[in-house]
Amino acid sequence: MIAPASLPSASRPWIKVCGIRAAADLEACASAGATHVGINTWPGSPRSASPQAAATLLQLARRLGLASVLLHLPGSLLPLAAALHLRPDFVQVLRPPTPSLRHALASAGIGLVESRPVQPSSAPGLPWGQVLLLDSSCPSAPGGTGKVSDWSVASRAPRPFVLAGGLGPDNVAAGIAACRPVGVDAASRLESRAGRKDPAMIRDYCAAARDAFRKAFEETPHVL
Repeated sequence: MIAPASLPSASRPWIKVCGIRAAADLEACASAGATHVGINTWPGSPRSASPQAAATLLQLARRLGLASVLLHLPGSLLPLAAALHLRPDFVQVLRPPTPSLRHALASAGIGLVESRPVQPSSAPGLPWGQVLLLDSSCPSAPGGTGKVSDWSVASRAPRPFVLAGGLGPDNVAAGIAACRPVGVDAASRLESRAGRKDPAMIRDYCAAARDAFRKAFEETPHVL
């Protein structure tokens, strides 16, 4: 079973970089102090990794001390059940797995991240995943658009949650202050071009997030 210490909290906030495609990206994340990395095998994304590359990246993430999140969307190049032999720390999905697969994932110690669009009708609902991740609402794409979430809606979601959607070095601190999440997730705004991570942007994003989480916890520890 997934250890409670692996779940995001005020004392252990997630600083996640998503859409990792290369070993150099992982090394930049580890150097910058990121806690989690996301690997995506959905072919519709410029951040998609092949199944072989995903397996290699997951192994390297473990060696670098980074917790891994395998994203699964309808049409992904890897079936969700592949997580059972790839052994990421978490899988991130839009819909609940079947009961049998959910049990198998839990038995393997693989956590479940529920990705939910920030909409007034859905954001306040109770989560079914072990970790709730709130992303920007964009009907034409399931994520990675660079569109900033509606923070006023996100702030009304069940806590704890991880905030995503258009975050980067310049606004991650404001997002943390506005929503009081226990984690943040960024992808497209850490890139020099689509699918190519920028080490300096990763460094600045992680530093800004760390500082903002420290301030938020010191000022209002009961809220996180």
